[in-house]
Amino acid sequence: MFFRTETAMKNLSTLIVLGILSYSGVVSAVEDTSTSNGISQLTHSNNVTLTEQINTFTANNKSVDFVFKAISSQTNKPFIVSSRAKKYSVTGRFDLNKPMEMVERITHDLGLIWYFDGSIYYIYEASEAKTAIIHFPARSYRDLEDFLHSNGMYDPRYPLKMNMPSNTLYISGPPKYIEIVVGIAGFMGEGYSSSNSELVIDTVKLRHVFVDDRTYSYRGQTKIMQGIATTINNLFSNNGIQGKSNVAVKKKNKPESTAETGILEESDFGVRAEFNDNGMFSESEIKVLPFSGRNSLLIKGTQDQVNMIKDIIARLDVPRKQVEFSLWIIDINKDDLEQIGVNWQGQYKVGSNIQTFFNATSILTSSQSDMFLATVNALSQRNKANIVSRPIILAQDNIPAIFDNSRSFYVKLMGEREVSLQTVTYGTSINVVPMISDDNNLVEMNIDITDGNTVSDDQGDTATVDQLPVVGNTAISTMARVTAGQNLLIGGYTRDQLSDGVTKIPLLGDIPFIGNLFKTKTNNSSKAVRLFLIQPRILEDDFINKDALDGYINDGWDAINNYQNMTKKINQDVFITPTHQG
Repeated sequence: MFFRTETAMKNLSTLIVLGILSYSGVVSAVEDTSTSNGISQLTHSNNVTLTEQINTFTANNKSVDFVFKAISSQTNKPFIVSSRAKKYSVTGRFDLNKPMEMVERITHDLGLIWYFDGSIYYIYEASEAKTAIIHFPARSYRDLEDFLHSNGMYDPRYPLKMNMPSNTLYISGPPKYIEIVVGIAGFMGEGYSSSNSELVIDTVKLRHVFVDDRTYSYRGQTKIMQGIATTINNLFSNNGIQGKSNVAVKKKNKPESTAETGILEESDFGVRAEFNDNGMFSESEIKVLPFSGRNSLLIKGTQDQVNMIKDIIARLDVPRKQVEFSLWIIDINKDDLEQIGVNWQGQYKVGSNIQTFFNATSILTSSQSDMFLATVNALSQRNKANIVSRPIILAQDNIPAIFDNSRSFYVKLMGEREVSLQTVTYGTSINVVPMISDDNNLVEMNIDITDGNTVSDDQGDTATVDQLPVVGNTAISTMARVTAGQNLLIGGYTRDQLSDGVTKIPLLGDIPFIGNLFKTKTNNSSKAVRLFLIQPRILEDDFINKDALDGYINDGWDAINNYQNMTKKINQDVFITPTHQG
């Protein structure tokens, strides 16, 4: 019994020793193979108990291809490295817990470019970047963008650039990206072929304009902004009558010179205008209907007619620029205004020592505006000026921006058999319609200002007629153009300003009842000048990350020559040596 137990213990000890030797052999094999191929450490790292080594890759003068293979095993996505990019070597320890950060860092420091099509990562040398210019119909541009976005193929670092009038698409980026975009664009550009008489129905999703009319109220009046559906229907209606969409254009003989007629067999949008036997533009009606739920248009007509309308929409459905308006409504005592030296001949001075100049249109630079507002603020602390309001409005290009601070009362109008109420509105209203230049350097403004208040009588009370207050209004309407950083100062008209005050003897004036004997009420009447300072600020569009494009493709130069200074940076975790192997 004892002999059997001792033998079993010896056998158990032998198995434990063999197990330890076997485990040591696996670890050494992992270490040996990791030195040779650079990635076996990752595939067999489950046998290593040290957590620091699980997601770490060490390279000693290895090609970047080995590093990307290690990252590939971590992301479960294949990496295809071009032959030129494989010539770059790296040395360092790479933390693979955040693989995409490593991809960004390696490609940035080595001047490489990469693209991910949703399934595969492609790595290239920057000099391998390509550009393509494609004749592509503008009507299909949104479809191309939607397809790339929905399938994960679009890369904002390499944006598509479409010139709508010339139907030209420009794209630059890694070769695989160019290949994909050109292939899809070529397929979409072929379009759908059908007979000219066959009716088709298509939909167009609008992104930047409204399909329906939009209305807004302004002092009791309803203003209408036409939507794209109304605009298209009016374009294809008889005599501009909304709701009729059939087009009747009398066919003329083909002119020898295209300048002799405004109607050609070939339309401006690249589609052929079809005529019937009577010389009319198609017997079938073009129907354009809005679908508000999706902000889309439904179009029915022949394929050429549908394409023509889609071309028109592609030119109209573009992003609008935006401008922010800071509106200052300021009242300044007339005497103090003369002392600080504002006059409308173009000169502005503060005191007797500081003097700057406005131009004839009362345009202020940024420094002049700051100086003026500082003076107004100083006067307001001495009750010599009053900042009535300072609204801030965000407006789109060619869309009205309205600030309206008004009050209303109702006047009863008596008729022979009926009675109605007439609304009387007064207050301050500013209506600005901006137009921004293409280079974002100029803002042209159509400005309408209405400023009204009740009129006071000689005693300082509100003047009335038939027990109704008398209202006075001042209207200013102008157009002005300012450059970026300039502001517009408008106004200068005088208005009566009444103020009530009470002066009293301290303590004695606070005694109930008899304290009135030690108080004096004063009514002050003064002249105030109302000024309007309009500060436009054009907002930059952040649709494109410009920093991601710097040093890469669009200028067509090799990014490798630009990263030499960046490679001098040494990091304690990753030390990349961009040695180029010939």
